[in-house]
Amino acid sequence: MEQVPQHIIYLLSKSKLEDLRDDEKEQLDFWKSETTANKGLCDLLDDKNQLLKDLKGISNYDWEKSFEIFEQDYLNSTATKPVFNRIWIYGIAAALVGLLALFFVHNLSDAGYQQMPDKDIQPARMTGRVRLGNGNSILMIPGDTLLSLGKPILPTVSQADSLFAVTPRGGKMTILLPDGTKVWMNAQTQLDYYEVDSLREVRLVGEAYFEVAKKYLPLTGEVPKLKPFVVQAGKIHVSVLGTHFYVKSTKNLEDFKTTLYEGKVRVQQGERQIVLLPGEETYIKVGQIERRTIDLDMRNALKDGYFVFNSEPLAVIMDELAAWYNVEVVYLDNQVKSEKFEAMLSRNSSLKDIINVLESTGKIRFKFKGKTIYVEKQPK
Repeated sequence: MEQVPQHIIYLLSKSKLEDLRDDEKEQLDFWKSETTANKGLCDLLDDKNQLLKDLKGISNYDWEKSFEIFEQDYLNSTATKPVFNRIWIYGIAAALVGLLALFFVHNLSDAGYQQMPDKDIQPARMTGRVRLGNGNSILMIPGDTLLSLGKPILPTVSQADSLFAVTPRGGKMTILLPDGTKVWMNAQTQLDYYEVDSLREVRLVGEAYFEVAKKYLPLTGEVPKLKPFVVQAGKIHVSVLGTHFYVKSTKNLEDFKTTLYEGKVRVQQGERQIVLLPGEETYIKVGQIERRTIDLDMRNALKDGYFVFNSEPLAVIMDELAAWYNVEVVYLDNQVKSEKFEAMLSRNSSLKDIINVLESTGKIRFKFKGKTIYVEKQPK
């Protein structure tokens, strides 16, 4: 069996002494359903009669006499004694069950948490990888500031240009695409770029800020027309004609955002379309795109290096922090996920400083163990 997570040990221990809250029971039930080994351990500990019997047996068991019998009847005899063997095995199993339960109870009072995050947890650094269409790869190393993939602009494009860029958890990257477009990629972001004669297209999962370079269609005998630049974010399409904008697109549709700073973009979801002007943003409400006006100074966060939490649920905030600082997040109370916060903080801040700001609201409290953050309600 894999190591039991610390918060699960806490819940198993607590369940033996008092009733769990609904959210705690939900967490324990989910962990129990993940593997048969988890279920087996829970079933073993849920047998209260056997548990009490085993604990009592440990305290009353005459270990010295038992070993003497074992020496006489087993070690000094070549005969097999199946009945004795079963009793011995059952006794050892009972002892182990009892000791395991005692271990859980002990951990209830001493969970081994730290009050401050480890000092080696640092903000995201410049690192990422780009795979070119010809199969070659380029690694951006810490210390680099810009990875340039640009080339002299040719009057025509004879074949497709493509690349795939990715940043890991705890990484970020600024790249210059072959068409001259500059992209700031956040942590844990994937960008698939493809260009043909009539179109430039990006498929995005994660967060990125774009400064799109103007490029014209390779048509002769006509008034030059700008080559479209399209970002696909799942089933949402953002069509651009030379502009500055930000896109956030994760597997969670509700996290989608497109913010326009300069120029004009069209955001399309199925048959629904919204044309944005500078200072406007599309977001998801009840499963479909909507428009709202925003503060550009506040929303220019990714490019300028800030976190902006504008009445964001804690679950969204912690997902972003987990990717940026390369940590794991465990909720000891699921109800805190919906708590909302407002703040504007430097992405270069230490995790300790970010946590202090969130805790200062009096809503939540954090505990740490290694590279895992445990979140719970602030006790009253």
